[in-house]
Amino acid sequence: GIQALIFATLAAAYIGESME
Repeated sequence: GIQALIFATLAAAYIGESME
């Protein structure tokens, strides 16, 4: 539920910073 959404958002942000 919410935890999955938060985790997905966190993962996306982490990947975004790494790909920068």
